[in-house]
Amino acid sequence: MGPAPVVSSRYDSAPRHPRSHAGVAGRASRALTTAACALALSTGALTATPAPARADDTITTQDYFSYYKLDSTRAKGYTGKGVTIAMIDGPVDTSAPELAGANITTKTLCKYEATNATKTHATAIASVLVSKYYGLAPDATLIAYAMPAEGEKISDECRQDDQGLKRTSFAQFGTAMNDGAQIISYSSSDPNHEQKPLKWAIARAIAQGVIIVGPMGNDARDENHLSLAWWSGTVGVSAVDSTGEFASYSSWGQGVVAAGVGGPIKVRDYDTGTITDTRGTSISTPIVAGQIALARSRWPEATPNQILQLVTHSGLNLNNEWNQYTGYGVLNMGGMMKTDPTQFPDENPLADKGGGSTPTPAEVQQYIDGIVSFWEIDYDDSYVYRGVNEDATAREGLKAHIGTSPAYHRK
Repeated sequence: MGPAPVVSSRYDSAPRHPRSHAGVAGRASRALTTAACALALSTGALTATPAPARADDTITTQDYFSYYKLDSTRAKGYTGKGVTIAMIDGPVDTSAPELAGANITTKTLCKYEATNATKTHATAIASVLVSKYYGLAPDATLIAYAMPAEGEKISDECRQDDQGLKRTSFAQFGTAMNDGAQIISYSSSDPNHEQKPLKWAIARAIAQGVIIVGPMGNDARDENHLSLAWWSGTVGVSAVDSTGEFASYSSWGQGVVAAGVGGPIKVRDYDTGTITDTRGTSISTPIVAGQIALARSRWPEATPNQILQLVTHSGLNLNNEWNQYTGYGVLNMGGMMKTDPTQFPDENPLADKGGGSTPTPAEVQQYIDGIVSFWEIDYDDSYVYRGVNEDATAREGLKAHIGTSPAYHRK
C-alpha cells in the first residue's frame, strides 16, 4: 500500500479526487489491546506542542468550531439534548473550566492510579464532546468510563474480579450499554479479533441500536487490522486537518466510515501545567460521535439504523463515494440537520464491512435469538439465554429461558 492521498473535504468547495501525498505519522491513537486480560493503552496518539497560554486560562474556542459552522447549529437549537453518550478513555477532570456546566457522570469499574497523560487525553475528549464553549453536543449527557492504561498502577480489584475482565474494552462497552448509552466514543484501538465477549458486545450494540465510534490510528498506514473499525457495525474515523485535507498522520482502512477534523485543538496538559496544541484520530473520533449525537437528538423518530444511513449519505466525498482513506468523507453537519433520515431504509449499512469482519448478520441474529453460549457473554444485563443447555440455570446472574429461542420455530 502506498502513501495516503490528499483528500479535500472542504465545506466551501467540491472535494478533489485523491492524489499522492507523503506523510510522517505519530503514534497510533491510544493503542489498546486486550489479549489475555492485558490491556495496552498509550496516550501519545496526539502530537502536542506548547502554546502561549497559562493553564489557568479557559479554552473557549477551537478551530473545528468554525469549520463545522457549529455556531449556526447551536443557534437552531441542535445541541444533543436527550442523547446519552458514553466515552471510554482515561479519567476526566470534571473541574476543568472548559467542562463547567456540562452534564457528566464519571465511572470506573476498578480502582487504579492514572497518569497525567491519560487525564489530559480523557479531559480533551470529553471537552470535544460536551464543552459548553466548543463541544459538538453541549447538552448531551456524558458518561465517562475511566479504564486503566498500560503501565498504570492497578488495584487488586482490577486483577482479581472476573479474571481481570474489568480492564477490558468489552467490559466497558457492556457496562455503558447497561447504563443506557446510545453512542459510545472510544478513542483507542482494539486489535484482538478473537475475543468472543467483545464480538458479542458489538453484536449487542448492533441489535440494540447503540452506535460505536472509534479511530483508525495515527501511523499513516492501513491499520484496519488494529482498529475497532475492523468490527462490523462500528463507525471507523480517519482524520483531516483544519483545511479539510487528509491528515498526513492519519491511518486508514476498509473499516473507515467517515473522516473528522483531527486538530489541532488546544488541550489542558496536566503534565506540563500548560495549554498545548494536539491532533490525532483520537480527536476526530469524538467529533464524529458528537455529530451523530446531534443527529439522534435532531431526528428522534429515526431508528439508529436510519441515523447510520444518514451518516453514510452525508459525506462530502465527490458523489458520496466511499474510499479507504476518508470513508464517505467529512460529514456535512448542515446537511445532517436538514435531511430527514426516516426516508432511508431501517437497515444497518455497516452490518457487513467485508474482509472477514464480524459479527456477521447471522451472528447478530444468534445473539437476538438467545442461542449464543452463555460462557461467551459478559457484562450484559439484557441477554436472555434461550438455548437448550440447562447448565445455564446454574450461572449466577444469567437470565435463562431454556428451549424458548425463536430460532427453533423459525421456518
